[in-house]
Amino acid sequence: MTRPLNIPAVINPLQQPYASRQLIVVAEDAIVNASRDAALKELQSKNSVDWAKIAVLVLRASLGPTGTLITSVAKEAYEAWSRARNTGLDVVAISKTEATILIFPPGHPRDGVLYIGHPAIHNVYYTIAEFHRVTFAHKFSEAINILLHLGATEINVEHIHGWSRDFSANISVPIPSADASVGAQAGAKSAQKDSILFKASLDGTDTPTLPPKLVWYPHEPTWEMIANARMQFGLREFALSVTYNDDFGINAGLKATASRAGLDLGGKFEDHVSTEWRISGKFRESKKSPNLLPPPE
Repeated sequence: MTRPLNIPAVINPLQQPYASRQLIVVAEDAIVNASRDAALKELQSKNSVDWAKIAVLVLRASLGPTGTLITSVAKEAYEAWSRARNTGLDVVAISKTEATILIFPPGHPRDGVLYIGHPAIHNVYYTIAEFHRVTFAHKFSEAINILLHLGATEINVEHIHGWSRDFSANISVPIPSADASVGAQAGAKSAQKDSILFKASLDGTDTPTLPPKLVWYPHEPTWEMIANARMQFGLREFALSVTYNDDFGINAGLKATASRAGLDLGGKFEDHVSTEWRISGKFRESKKSPNLLPPPE
């Protein structure tokens, strides 16, 4: 089966838009370079690539008497990748040298594992198994970090729908334990208390700022509105939502296709669940007076 491919995507896959580099595997430099050379020749001759043919040529050269010796694990991983490509799964193979500029989970990258790019950070990749958990946890942590820098003294996290207490127990809450008291409401009887994932009390700060390196914040107008109201007008109470509705194409269908091809998911796959958590609380009184407009004459 042939698949259309453009030349820049072959030469510099990590410099492409997110959709073109979302799925990657990491392979030996010799295999990746040979694959790209063969793919470019195919493109120049007929503007398409037969990945099954490429795999045969590359492995024959790599395992031949004059080729570069590769391990059986690397060979199997490459064959799994070529099968995935031939079924239409747009997985990019990058070399181990290229992978050195990327951030992976501890102990990675490994041969044959399918990695998914973070949707908002260019150089971060997760395994397909943990993608949804760590992506939502990262977004939630950013929201909490913003509130801490803005001077929150009370934080309440309430489950609205989707992932709830079992899920929240597996993510880290970015609140310094020395300055906060966090308690899960596991024994609560009322429906309202059952929905509370955790509560925290803090000293807060009277000089609100925004933390550096925010990636979700520019895409969340409500978060921006609250930050502006706090820093410019002395907002004292807040309520915002952390939502996770897009599966980014990482779903049961992708899992099945990758598994059939022989790619490693990197653990037990956790499917997407449309989720909303509501964060409410209070800010500490600002040292600086809010910028109020003068009263009309």
